[in-house]
Amino acid sequence: MKPQSASRDTMLQLGYLGLLPFIGGVLVTWADLTLFGLSGERLFLSYSAVILSFLSGVLWGNGIDHFSHKLSRNALLLSNLFALLAWGALIQGATQYLIATGLLAIGYLAVWLAEKWIRKSESEDTSSAYQTMRGRLTVAVVACHGLLLFVV
Repeated sequence: MKPQSASRDTMLQLGYLGLLPFIGGVLVTWADLTLFGLSGERLFLSYSAVILSFLSGVLWGNGIDHFSHKLSRNALLLSNLFALLAWGALIQGATQYLIATGLLAIGYLAVWLAEKWIRKSESEDTSSAYQTMRGRLTVAVVACHGLLLFVV
């Protein structure tokens, strides 16, 4: 297997496996259980905040890799904005699950749209395996946030 193909496969596998904690958090919430002494909502929201911050790092890396591009500064600023949004949702999640869940869902949509917008403006291939995976995962993750709101 070519190294590029192996990396692509690893990216896809890790991306889709990343849905499991979201699904698990919804299931633990629905079953009204705890795991590691934490409610399903706390597990879900803390994981969600970490992953949204991780995705913000993609924008940060994009901004650094394209300093000469006119949107580099915007990518850097947006990456910090989305990381702060995730942190704020994490803080709210201690008492305000509904607000935190909504903030995080909006954050996922916003970071995905920002990433698409920046990649398009840089004339990067938007039909890549990464973009396809990101679109699918964003829909699934936002749907999990909706399910969490439904079962709370």
